[in-house]
Amino acid sequence: MDLFPFVHLWVLFALASAFFHASRLAVTKHLSLSFSTEALTFYVNVASLVVTLPLVIWYHDFPYENSDYLLAVAAGGVLSGLGGWALNAALHRTEVSLVGPVMTLTPGFAIVIEWFLTGALPGRIGLLGVAMLVAGGYILSLGEHEPRWYLPFKRLWLEPGSILAMVAAACFAAASVFGRIGIQLSDPLSFSVMVAMINPLLLWVLFTLRDHRFHTRLITPEVRRQLRPLLLLGVLFALMRIADQIALGLTLASYAMAVKRTAGVFSVFLGRWFFNEGHLAPKLLGALIMLLGVLALTQ
Repeated sequence: MDLFPFVHLWVLFALASAFFHASRLAVTKHLSLSFSTEALTFYVNVASLVVTLPLVIWYHDFPYENSDYLLAVAAGGVLSGLGGWALNAALHRTEVSLVGPVMTLTPGFAIVIEWFLTGALPGRIGLLGVAMLVAGGYILSLGEHEPRWYLPFKRLWLEPGSILAMVAAACFAAASVFGRIGIQLSDPLSFSVMVAMINPLLLWVLFTLRDHRFHTRLITPEVRRQLRPLLLLGVLFALMRIADQIALGLTLASYAMAVKRTAGVFSVFLGRWFFNEGHLAPKLLGALIMLLGVLALTQ
């Protein structure tokens, strides 16, 4: 799959990924009243696999003989699965107001990891754009809950949930870098299929190790009642992952991850629209800074 003609469109795919990510969070918020965090995480990955798997009919570039590709697939799948588990555990142990700011550091981790693994670094304007996106995302994540900007980091080493959020951010950043390596050795859609197959298996093992009766809570009458929203969640997650992989195939992982943070901007408007959330002033300030960061990255 030749992506060269679409290189200049990377930011559109990254923004699409951000939109689908924000949309799936809105659906997740609705479904979280009916399912446990672990069950919902597993459902969304299984539904995403159902949606993604048919892509092998058109795209099936799987260079299994290449050890670098196998390493990228394994590392990308395991790290994204561990990141999802760490994030869920962080949200379970501490306040969202502490987890959100820490997760905005993902692009910073991506810069360091990408430089270490591939030697690639953003240019000066790119670094400025990433910094603005991180700063804007941080302001968005604080919202009205935390008026003192430094407290999430002051409490970082005191709250177990914040440490887990840091682990999640690092895992997602590393997964994006390995994803970019794997995509360069195959193509975005084939790599999406591989990761979609690994994630549910890994999550099943993790959740079963934590709770041996996990499988008994998966098939319930509530699943049948909520089947359509669950499938919608899987579709949104699959579209987010596909847009993610295409963006990673077109630009640096740090750029793609930074623009994906604009999901916070979409969440502001989706939260206002569907859940009538207020306190828009600080959120709009963060959104404006993020949009200026996107403009810097497109230069």
